[in-house]
Amino acid sequence: MKEAIERHWSSDANNYNKSIKITLKSEETKRHWQEIFTEALGKGRLKVLDVGTGPGIVAFLLAELGHDVTGVDFSQGMLRNAFKNRESLGLPVDFRIGDAEKLPFGDNTFDAVVSRYVLWTVTDPMKAIIEWKRVLKPGGKVVIVDGNWHHGENTIKRRFWHALSLFLIAVTERKNPLTHEFNAELKKDLWSIKADRPEADRRFLKQSGFENIQIKEGIGPRSSTLLEYLKSGYQEKAFWIAALKE
Repeated sequence: MKEAIERHWSSDANNYNKSIKITLKSEETKRHWQEIFTEALGKGRLKVLDVGTGPGIVAFLLAELGHDVTGVDFSQGMLRNAFKNRESLGLPVDFRIGDAEKLPFGDNTFDAVVSRYVLWTVTDPMKAIIEWKRVLKPGGKVVIVDGNWHHGENTIKRRFWHALSLFLIAVTERKNPLTHEFNAELKKDLWSIKADRPEADRRFLKQSGFENIQIKEGIGPRSSTLLEYLKSGYQEKAFWIAALKE
């Protein structure tokens, strides 16, 4: 299953990379995401690991805020685009190949570990969170941004909005949005499809020994312009959850 997920993201890497240009060109969207991470992480300069960095969207946003950022991803295709984006943006982000469930870093390395829209696709979320805790320094923080993407997706409202969003993405971004979609066979095996989130995430963090768990829900629609809201607002169950390592 992990190999199938890697093939999916690598095959879509160039198409997905267009999203970084859209995010970083929109000052409103960029500012909002930076506010989200500033609220979750605080304002001090941190050594941050961005897990599942893809083409580097979050890594670059955090680097602009002054953080020392390393991005890790298991997709070679995604990382090739991250390297190209780093060259064009001129931001000092270190990118590494690596598995979210088996990171290529030593214990107690980072002040913070962040992930955006990653945990829902990992094969073993508990294993991933324990691994993220391992590389955190004592007192370090994990911040997970994700969503209940498929919860209640069969309602008429969500089906219609989803169809509208695919049309708008195709027209405004000149790409095929269906390449982002997991096929039905792969999707049904994802742990997150039937999970009640962020409650499930809270349990994972608590069972892993994290403390001071904070949750903020409903962040998705507020991160967008009207057009971006129409393109992705049907995923209104986006949230962030943060916790501290003792």
